Amino acid sequence: MDGGALYRSLKYYVLTQQQQEFNGYPRPHYDKDRAVINSKNITQVKSMPGLKLAPDERICDRCTTVFRVDCKGMPIRRDDPCSYHWGRSYQRRGHKTPYTCCSRESNSIGCTVNQWHISENLDNLKGFVRTTDKPQPADGNYGVYALDCEMCYTTEGGEVLHVTVVSSECEKVLDTLVKPTNPVLDYNTRFSGISEQDLRCVTTTLRDVQDILLDKFSNKTILIGHSLDGDLRALRLIHDTVIDTGVVFPHSQGPPFKRALKTLCQVYLSRNIQKEGGGHSCAEDAIACMELMMWKAKSC
Repeated sequence: MDGGALYRSLKYYVLTQQQQEFNGYPRPHYDKDRAVINSKNITQVKSMPGLKLAPDERICDRCTTVFRVDCKGMPIRRDDPCSYHWGRSYQRRGHKTPYTCCSRESNSIGCTVNQWHISENLDNLKGFVRTTDKPQPADGNYGVYALDCEMCYTTEGGEVLHVTVVSSECEKVLDTLVKPTNPVLDYNTRFSGISEQDLRCVTTTLRDVQDILLDKFSNKTILIGHSLDGDLRALRLIHDTVIDTGVVFPHSQGPPFKRALKTLCQVYLSRNIQKEGGGHSCAEDAIACMELMMWKAKSC
């Protein structure tokens, strides 16, 4: 399938604006460098009706503890470190399964302890850029790419550490480590595979990456990813033409539940990814998303 035909076949799976809003994709704000998140499904507050946070309070994304921060966003030290499960507990036939990280019951105390509570801090939605319109190519193909990021947790929420973009031929067109803007609370090495030592000589900034992406993509370029909303929030990028494999291949219980990318690859590609040890591979995940959509385009 040539580039133009692939682009046209995949346009059917592009998320509508309503789908983007429901899934927490960043949307334009009337201030040029800001974004808004219209979905309530990605916030912890929805599970705590009536809760009102003070300006210096946040909810930990891992253990749901309410904690305070100073004027620079740094958590104020307390005697209760973050105790959490890094694995998942799934809803199955009216009950929750044991956590995948430790096999403990869903109501058990966390098996992992981190020094700091962390929060994505969706109130801080500054520094966003938006892809723009560009001349239409002769074949109508504005490009099809898959994107994946690894993130750390900083005083201002999730920030990108590593970004990879692959073409429709599954070749890397961007693959770089990124220096965080704010003080890091957790490098999330278990999943990112990246440590403080890995970033010691890195000088590439988020702004550098944004400039590359804005030059490479138009607002009609198709970007593919799994739960791509989190990647775009970390990249501070607003882009309208997106395909989310977590939406295209829906969960049996319906939204907001999503099947894991690893599961989708096992079911549809008969391939294992994200093997234990060393963290996730951005390139592996991006290629998996591209191949899933190639499979979808050919099977329909």
